[in-house]
Amino acid sequence: MHQFPINASIQLIPIDAAENAMPQIDKAIALIQQSGLHYEVGPFGTTVEGGYEKVGQLITAINNMMNEAATVEWVLNVQFHIKPEAAVTMQEKVSKHR
Repeated sequence: MHQFPINASIQLIPIDAAENAMPQIDKAIALIQQSGLHYEVGPFGTTVEGGYEKVGQLITAINNMMNEAATVEWVLNVQFHIKPEAAVTMQEKVSKHR
């Protein structure tokens, strides 16, 4: 489908008390770390960079993890940045600000 790397911003919001929500967020970050995708954890979400299919598999894995463990509701916000003819990199987006 998409032959060039894309970016995705992923934000998991478990709808529960903070002490119960943070372990679920930590598990999602562990899945991101294990994915092999380039990533950057931020205070409100994590940005990943890689192939479209692999990013989609990661999002599915996070949703499945929450579904299997869910005793709570959750919101999974995902934003994609896709260029049809070129790679999208986190570096090109933020380099001028560092």
